[in-house]
Amino acid sequence: MITKDGRDTPIEKLTPDNYIVPKGEEKDYHAVIEVVQFDTKTGKRLSKPRVQKFGKKIFEAHVAESLRKQGYTVTILHDPNVWLKEQAAAAEKAKAEQAAAKAKADQEKFDAAVAAAVAKALAEKEQQAAGTAAEPAATEQPAEQSAGKTGKPGRPPKDQKEAAEQGTQEK
Repeated sequence: MITKDGRDTPIEKLTPDNYIVPKGEEKDYHAVIEVVQFDTKTGKRLSKPRVQKFGKKIFEAHVAESLRKQGYTVTILHDPNVWLKEQAAAAEKAKAEQAAAKAKADQEKFDAAVAAAVAKALAEKEQQAAGTAAEPAATEQPAEQSAGKTGKPGRPPKDQKEAAEQGTQEK
């Protein structure tokens, strides 16, 4: 079997670290199973291991225990539970990065809006200051006209209110 190193390795030497999981089979268990047998006279290995794929639920519920009871040695090359945790962690990390990027973009947009508002307010203030310096000379009212006005809209001053009440009482 070809390993992550790119080497062709015999099945007996496969480990979870160097096993390449085929695409689309990440949700299944991959295991090397073998009933180890040796020739009693020569000591030569008679059994051959094989890579077997099992569904997640059936392997966890029945197969793992049954294989061990039948004398098989089971070496798990790929555990889908670990893969699922890695995928969830990667998805959460991507989601967090996306949220951080969105927050950064929103902050930049807010900062730009605040800077524009500040610049507009400063420009208005400068215009107002330049406009009010020229206006007082042109809009001065005679003292007689401005004497009764406080310059504030709304309720008339107390002395005008009393004068208006006395005028209505006399009639």
